[in-house]
Parts: sequence; structure tokens; C-alpha cells
Amino acid sequence: MTGDKGQNPGYRVSGLSRREFLRRSLLLGIGSSALPRVLAACAPQAAPQPQPPAQTQQPKRGGTLTIVRPIDAVSLDPTNDTTSAGGWVATNIFESLLKLDYDMSLKPWLAERWEQVAPDRWRFYLKQGVKFHDGTDMNAEAVKISVERAISPQSRAASFFRGIKGAEVRDNYTVDIVTDGPYGPLLRAVSTWFMSIVSPAALQKYGQDFGRNPVGTGPFKFVEWRTNATITIERWDGYWGDKAYLDRVIYKVVPEESNRMLALQTGEADMVFIPALAQVGQFKRDNRYVVHEVDGLRVVFFGFNVNRPPVNDVRVRQAMNFAFDRKPVIDNILENNVLPASSYVASGVIGYKDLSQYWAYDPRKAEELMRQAGYTKGSDGFWAKDGQRLTLKHYSPRGRYPKDAEISEAFQAAMRQFGIQIDLQILEWGTLLNKYTRTGLDAELGTLGWTDVPADAHYTLGALFSCASIPPNGFNGMEYCNPAVDELTARGRANPDEAQRGQLYAQAFEMMAKDAVLVPVYNTKEIIITSAAVKGYRIHKSEYLDWLQYTWLDK
Repeated sequence: MTGDKGQNPGYRVSGLSRREFLRRSLLLGIGSSALPRVLAACAPQAAPQPQPPAQTQQPKRGGTLTIVRPIDAVSLDPTNDTTSAGGWVATNIFESLLKLDYDMSLKPWLAERWEQVAPDRWRFYLKQGVKFHDGTDMNAEAVKISVERAISPQSRAASFFRGIKGAEVRDNYTVDIVTDGPYGPLLRAVSTWFMSIVSPAALQKYGQDFGRNPVGTGPFKFVEWRTNATITIERWDGYWGDKAYLDRVIYKVVPEESNRMLALQTGEADMVFIPALAQVGQFKRDNRYVVHEVDGLRVVFFGFNVNRPPVNDVRVRQAMNFAFDRKPVIDNILENNVLPASSYVASGVIGYKDLSQYWAYDPRKAEELMRQAGYTKGSDGFWAKDGQRLTLKHYSPRGRYPKDAEISEAFQAAMRQFGIQIDLQILEWGTLLNKYTRTGLDAELGTLGWTDVPADAHYTLGALFSCASIPPNGFNGMEYCNPAVDELTARGRANPDEAQRGQLYAQAFEMMAKDAVLVPVYNTKEIIITSAAVKGYRIHKSEYLDWLQYTWLDK
């Protein structure tokens, strides 16, 4: 049962100052089939290796790269931090079996080749001679332990990997990953940093503190973490591949975007993550800096807890989508440095389909839906039902995503103009993430951004929208549970053909769009600004992947 039939009982479905409200109102212009056969080898022995970026100058070795970013990591254990703040650092410390390269193709990494030997079994042949930073060997046993940690109930990433049963050692450098049946997205799943290969010896040594003492096989090794201040990594000269050029990298937490930009301008920093969007144009025109930009994989949205009255009525959710004009928000608050959200995933993801018709600005349709839901608009301009004004609670972070609090305030202003009162509360990022993933969203709305890391929508459908991922078992703080969506997700997961898989995922997303589970706002452009002295850097579509192996400093 989906969409437009009113109540869906079967689904587990800060106010602004007067001056700020008027300012934002003017800004917004308010008032106007199972696998048919066992597959042969999926990558030949001679599969192409990831290549370093082309260099126009001879790279220099040495130096410290300083990066400023708005928030700190939660953990540097790949199973304990699912945020990009952890990924930015950890993807330089750890490596996975496969690499999702800059062109979004899969390349060998710690696995030299692989093959599917049965519908429910993939075999990986590991690179030999690779050492962890503690000097121990990277081998099949380490892969088995890392895979089983990633899928365990204690892992924050477990919901990404439903369908993976475990790993079996064949010999010292051959390991099988076993699934519960045909699993089309398997190769993309093992390319994520959440399934990085970690040192078993370090796990035993540090136990619960491994996330503060990470040990991987990457080109950089961990040095120090000062909470909410800095994380330092340095080049590891025992690396199996091309050695990093930089001596070390320091990640500094600078919450205020203006201070991050100032740090770049004064030379205190060499690179800025999540820059001030209003200043991007200025930096593009200044040859002392380089603006690295690519269409990203993250969609930022307001998610409804579809079980909480009154937003358990699909008509109310649909009305709020149609009542929100996103264009002035993107033009004025986000300075056109993002893309309008046209689906529940970005256009680079398998399963994307343009669904923007379900939230095209149409205030007349929005008012009609509210009347159908039994609401009347009073002389005070607010919708009410049974004598109760429609009032909703909305949580948002500040600084986690580009202009997250500001777009939430703009939405609050737009809904006030439409006739819905929103109590907006700004929460610390970790607190809000915990509500989405552990304790449940005790509000009608929450601002969140979601990157489909492997660019296969099974990752989003399984972790963010499935019945099995309702907290505390996943990220489904919306508490949306639709068996028809889960069925399409399962059928897609079992299909090895990416095009057919994508069609099934797209059907699932259209069901959810009709159900108005979210208020999609924008699709990110990944934007990182560096000093012109930073050379060899390349930005990835997935903000989690920030590899610095070939980055160097010309100063």
C-alpha cells in the first residue's frame, strides 16, 4: 500500500526572531531473478591498477598538509564511524579489497583479482607481501576478521551489508566471502571504507580503543588524535605501493566556516573542507587558490518520522513537499553551489530516477491536500484540526552539511507562511546521528544528508529505508516500513545486471516519493578549496574518499 490514500496505519510509517523571520521570508520570495549460472572470473589477473593523477611538475617530497574541517571524527574504526569526518582521515590509513576509483569503476587494491565461484560465494586472491603499520602480515585471516567485524551487530555499518554471511579462509592469500544468495552489489560493497582491512594484532592489543589507535595498510599511518582539535597522520615508508609525497597531514576542527576560510587566506591551512559557499566564486577568481569541484553523491533532506502524528498522514507530508519552494533556497542560501534534489539518490547512483514531480512547488495542491486531511486554516493563518494548531518539531545540525541549519530555518519560514508552525531545534551532530540510528527520532522531522558511498542504491534502500533498519538496527530514523519496497530491494540485490538492478531500485524510490517519506532539498557538489601550492590533489564524487597519496606541496 503506497502513496495517496490518506492515513497509512500499516506503515511504521527554535523559533526565529521576528527580524530573522522577515529577512528569510523576503529571501525566499514568500508571499508570491536469481542468478542464472555461476559466473566466470569477474576481473582478470591483468586488471588495470589505479593510476596516479598526471603531474605537470616534478613532485616534491616532504612537508605538512594542514586541512581545516567543521567537525571531528566519531571514531577511526571503519565499523564505528559512518560519517565522512571519519572517512576523510581513515581512507588514508586503511585500504579495502577493491577500490572505487575516480571514474566510479572498480579496481584491484588489496585483492589482485576475484571471481564468483558459486551464486553465493566470491573468491578474492590477495596481494602478497603487504604489511600493516604494526609490521604484521595482511593475509586471508585478516580479511576474514575485518569482514566479520563489519557485518556484526555491534558494527554501525552492519545495515550496509545485509546479505553477507561471512568469510572463509581458503589459504593464506585466498579468501571467500559468502552471501545468503545471489548478491549483485557485493563488489561495490567491499570497496567501501567500512569494510577496510584492519590489523588483527592491533584489534587484540587495543580492544575497544582501536578506533583511537587505528592500524591499516595505507600510505599514511596514525600518529595522534586530540579530540575536537586535531588528528595527525604521517607517511608510512613501509607502504607496499607508491610512497606518499607528504611527510604528514594534520586535520584541524574549525566549526565556523568564516574561520576556515580565514585560515586558508592567512596560510594557517592548505585545504578547506565544506567551504563557505558565498565565497566560492571569489576563490575561483583568485589564482592563489584552486577550487576542486565535482557533482557529488549526497542528498540533503528533511526526513519525516512517519509514525508520529500528525505526519503519519501521507497527505500532510505530501502537502509540505508541495508547499516548499526550493529554488530561492538554492539560489540565495546555497549560492547555486549545489544541485536541486531530483530523487532520493544522486544522479550518479545505480537506481536513480528523476522523481521531482512529487515535490514540485505547487501551493494550491498543498492546500487541497491539507483540506483532504481534515485541516482548516484559521484567521491566524495556521492550519488546525479538532481545535489543535498543526505544530511540528524539527531537529537540525549546524555545520555538518553545507548550510544545514540555514536551510532548516528557511523551511521553517516557508512552512510558517504556509500555515504550519515548526519548532526548530539545533542539535550537536553526534546527538542527532544517534537519534537517527540508535534511539529513534523523537521529532516529526530531522535534517540529514546521505551519500550512497558505493553508488549502488541497495546501500541506501537497505540501510536508510528498510523495515530491518529501524533504530537501533540501522539508519531508518524515519521508521518507514513498506514490505513492497523491501521486496524490490531484495530482488535488486539478487540481480547481477546493473541496469536491471537499477530499474528495480527506481521502482522502490518512486513508491517512497509517493509516500513523501522525505522533503528532498539538494544534491551536493563536492567542493574543496586548496592553496595553489597544493599539487596532485584530485577530488572524488564520494566525499568519504579523500586520498592524499599523490598530493604534494610546492612550497
